[in-house]
Amino acid sequence: MLYPTLCIDNFFQNPDSVIDFSKTLEFKKGDGTWPGERTEPLHIIDNDFFQRTTSKIMASLYPNEVHNKTMQWQAAQFFQKIKTNEHIHPGYVHQDLEDAFTSIIYLSDEEDAGTAIFKIIKEPVPDHRDIKIKNYLNKKKSKNFFKSIKNNRECFQQTLEFTSLKNRMVLFDAYHFHAVNNFGKKQKERLTLITFFKSVSRKDGQGLRFHVNECING
Repeated sequence: MLYPTLCIDNFFQNPDSVIDFSKTLEFKKGDGTWPGERTEPLHIIDNDFFQRTTSKIMASLYPNEVHNKTMQWQAAQFFQKIKTNEHIHPGYVHQDLEDAFTSIIYLSDEEDAGTAIFKIIKEPVPDHRDIKIKNYLNKKKSKNFFKSIKNNRECFQQTLEFTSLKNRMVLFDAYHFHAVNNFGKKQKERLTLITFFKSVSRKDGQGLRFHVNECING
């Protein structure tokens, strides 16, 4: 793991305008590997919004470089909403292995729907992909679904949890195991702005220094 775990409150100066923007967009279910619905990638919908928000997130890691415009990155960003009455269960513990780091910005008035970080304590972790997909794509959940979540979570120990304060941004290395413990209260909706950073580099080709390596090996 290369990137630190960060938590920054009051991320947007006007979070309600961001929420209003999300309400103008169409949300769709995905392939069933994650719960709820997402928008199309935001760089396609509004590239100015995408560039501003990813620059703000990147500045939490590399403020001088972002200010001097010496950084470049590739990322996929979406609004995601999850109807909590369809997900009265904890989420699967997982990694975002195709990415470098992940950022989540909480945009709901719901403080009990944050993100927890875990460490693995038992292997192998069962592969419940087929059960997950089948149940995430349907409102009604099977008994095997709840059993598979229990089996998944028995392989991990929680080490940290972020409360989902509105307008809080959290960031963590994509190799961190993480999950939602509670999607929120019944009859509400969990809205987040989630960004998967695929790659980060300097425009001049020089190598980057990474926070975790500098700390551990310094």
